[in-house]
Amino acid sequence: MYRKDLEKAKETLDKGGILGVPTETVYGLAVKSDNTNAIRKLLTLKERPVGSGKVLTMMVADVNEIPKYALINYNQLAMARHYFPGELTILFPKRRSFKHPYFDSFEKIGFRIPDHDYMLELLRETGPLLVTSANPRGEAPCRNHKELRKRMPSVDAVVQGKSGGNLPSTIVDWTSEKPRVVRQGGLLIVRY
Repeated sequence: MYRKDLEKAKETLDKGGILGVPTETVYGLAVKSDNTNAIRKLLTLKERPVGSGKVLTMMVADVNEIPKYALINYNQLAMARHYFPGELTILFPKRRSFKHPYFDSFEKIGFRIPDHDYMLELLRETGPLLVTSANPRGEAPCRNHKELRKRMPSVDAVVQGKSGGNLPSTIVDWTSEKPRVVRQGGLLIVRY
């Protein structure tokens, strides 16, 4: 059953669909990072214009993927290895050499590696996914597949399950010299 669910999820993403996914924090909405139409569809669903300043998170399966897309030094890599996988999103400066129709509008990229077996397996099979919390604009994120189906019926497919918590990930912006918490989620970072 598990393998069958992964195949269905992968098929939805490969066809350019929006997939509702469980994580250890809240439910998310995911699309393939290399599918411009799917990204546009997700931004429309979330009512989030590119100029809004809010960047979709790039979920990856491994810390070693991050330097392909972002400028990351030894200390930043050490922090990522310490906290990933986990309830954290870290913003790093985007590599100028990384050309992407969506990220070309931004100077930073937020990365997350979820501490969730299903999501990690899916990411290993699909490659990077762009993810945002599963909620209509201005509302609290969904915590299970039933809630997501009810509140966001236009999502193409939803992985059954429930999220691991009620709070979204903590967001740390490390695009300047020192890291700065910009959103406190379930993970408390006292000092780094």
